[in-house]
Amino acid sequence: MALQSVQPISPISLTLLPKGSIAPILLRLSSSIRCYCVRTTLAVSLDEIPPNALRRKCDRNWRGGCSLGVDLCMSRTGLALSKGFSVRPLTVLELRGQKLELRLIDIAEKQEVDEFIVGLPKSSDERETPQSNKVRSVAGRLA
Repeated sequence: MALQSVQPISPISLTLLPKGSIAPILLRLSSSIRCYCVRTTLAVSLDEIPPNALRRKCDRNWRGGCSLGVDLCMSRTGLALSKGFSVRPLTVLELRGQKLELRLIDIAEKQEVDEFIVGLPKSSDERETPQSNKVRSVAGRLA
């Protein structure tokens, strides 16, 4: 099994991935945390491992790392927590604007999260939706 190579990205760089992929935006919570962009698909194969799991795979002594998945929608925001391979739902927030951003940062600090993974909405023909710009805006402010 060959590991996929990952490259660090800027925390505010919102690079779109190849057609047919879901494009997560990975952000750092503090300046000491590195960000990685990994191609993911609906069915994750062994070659497409989430960032924290990839770090664990490369360094067997590494035991840290927690990712907070954020699904931003118009009225609700879904949160999930992962420490590598398994993901567990955390909560659903019904906040918007600055209150939402402050609550996300508060949850990230309490859960000792070292990265956000923010889903970028796309239409069925792989184009960005009007919601995509709003998600990019929130993701940029979290960075």
